[in-house]
Amino acid sequence: MAFLYLALVLAVLIGIVRLVVARRPQKPQVDTDSAEYFRGQCQKLLETNKLDELVAYTRERIRKRPNHTYAHWYLARAFYLQQKWIEALRAFNEVARLDPSWIEDSVTPYVRAIEAKIKPREMPVASDAPEQQRTLH
Repeated sequence: MAFLYLALVLAVLIGIVRLVVARRPQKPQVDTDSAEYFRGQCQKLLETNKLDELVAYTRERIRKRPNHTYAHWYLARAFYLQQKWIEALRAFNEVARLDPSWIEDSVTPYVRAIEAKIKPREMPVASDAPEQQRTLH
């Protein structure tokens, strides 16, 4: 008889625990692949000066999504803060190529600052730039 009473009490307790757990608000699932999550993570890495981690994180995103403008943007910013001027220029140029609307406000100020910091002989030559035509005049 005591065994049945103990089993009944145990069953009631298990039911109560299940009910409490079921009613507890669930944490929303985070979509770690979303653009918002990506930008938030990049901004945290940038603000905490974890630039090597930011470079790795953005390169991984670029590997998965080569045309992801924000990935190239944060990669360029990381290189800029690391004073890796040539890499930063390449990344900023990729941002401009992917989304020309970024050129005036987001790309040009950085490119001008980089150009002021590096020597002309260190400037990368664009491989797709048309050659100047020579004339006899």
